Amino acid sequence: MMRVIKLFFCLFLMISWNGNAQEADFSSEVANYLESNGTLTQYEFAYDELLKMLNKQYPKSESTANGWEYLEGNKEKAIAEIQKGLIPIYQQNFERLEIQKMTAFYQSPTGKQLTADRSQMTAVQKEELNTFYNSELGKKIIGKQAVLAKAVSAVSESWSRDLYETALSLLKE
Repeated sequence: MMRVIKLFFCLFLMISWNGNAQEADFSSEVANYLESNGTLTQYEFAYDELLKMLNKQYPKSESTANGWEYLEGNKEKAIAEIQKGLIPIYQQNFERLEIQKMTAFYQSPTGKQLTADRSQMTAVQKEELNTFYNSELGKKIIGKQAVLAKAVSAVSESWSRDLYETALSLLKE
């Protein structure tokens, strides 16, 4: 009987621990947020611009064909890598529910217009934006801007440096 109680207790602890671990890891929510707020689109643009720049220096030729094939097929993987680097930054600075609220804002018509073309926002959308940033969450986002900018900059610089170095090593004849 004592053995059954110990086994039950161990199972209970394992299930409780697993539930807490899942609660603490909200990577998919952060990934969804980074997609919704246009962050990943900006990195996709940066990747495309790098390839344009490199094409001027290292045009496609017989000797660079394999490198270009790799780079042109690597965009999705490169974006996944920057996303993987950014997720912990947001997990350290925001709670799951806050990320969910931020995502909901960016998935709203106002948030979509903000990411598409801020200059075309209507008066109502501007008011919704102001309301969002005047909320407790909005104030927290504003308060964290310096910390986020520093951490995101470090991850972005590392990502772009690694990407550039990889590209050069593949394209140099």
